[in-house]
Amino acid sequence: MVRYDDLKGKRVLVTGASRGIGEGIVRAFSESGARIFFHYRSDPELAGRVAAGLRGEVHLHQADLSDGEQLSGMFAEVERVFGGLDCAVNNAGWNHPPRPLDEIDSELYYQLTDLNIKGTLFCCLNEIRLMRGHSGSIINIGSVHQDTSVPGRTLYAASKGAIHSMTGQLALEAGPEGIRVNNILPGCIDVGTIRPEPDGKTGIPLGRYGKPADVASLCLFLASGESSFINGADLVIDGGVQRKLARIIRS
Repeated sequence: MVRYDDLKGKRVLVTGASRGIGEGIVRAFSESGARIFFHYRSDPELAGRVAAGLRGEVHLHQADLSDGEQLSGMFAEVERVFGGLDCAVNNAGWNHPPRPLDEIDSELYYQLTDLNIKGTLFCCLNEIRLMRGHSGSIINIGSVHQDTSVPGRTLYAASKGAIHSMTGQLALEAGPEGIRVNNILPGCIDVGTIRPEPDGKTGIPLGRYGKPADVASLCLFLASGESSFINGADLVIDGGVQRKLARIIRS
């Protein structure tokens, strides 16, 4: 993994950092010498084990980001310990089990959108506030589902589409203050779930699943000065699946 010297000592918030993609991201920033604010939601023991393996300064904080009071409390703590932020990765989110259209109800809607949409938006707004007066980088973790969905994922796709829209709007409004906002769209990332190897027509053109480290490398780039003119972008990281699906559809 490429290391960016300008990330050393930077104040970085990573939400949903205790497992999967979030764990890969927080490990990469730690290896780069960043000061870490490590958010997790529900498993203090797991979060503690991951944090114990990180280098340097790490601050653990538990919060349900779908709850406005807990979200505000987290940013009050970020401000107390860091005084501001240089980078934030909004990884926390939820993907519901497949749900047919006639089984979508308001309970599921609010459970998903309160975290994926409301939580992400108010994280971004607080992050912009804590980056004012100096440059900063906000990285949202969206999904290829904003453009290419599968049956049973209507609400999830809608929530990731909302992250796409808010990323562009925030990039426009925060850009003049030197604050960049971008959106990473992961495809099939192996986070430990057992699944068959990609093959043939339905597989991934690169012939493998992505790894959390693949997403983490892109986060480091977007946090660094090497990406200083990238703002409001969607960056797909799916091994070429979107292009392959397009070719299949055309045929």
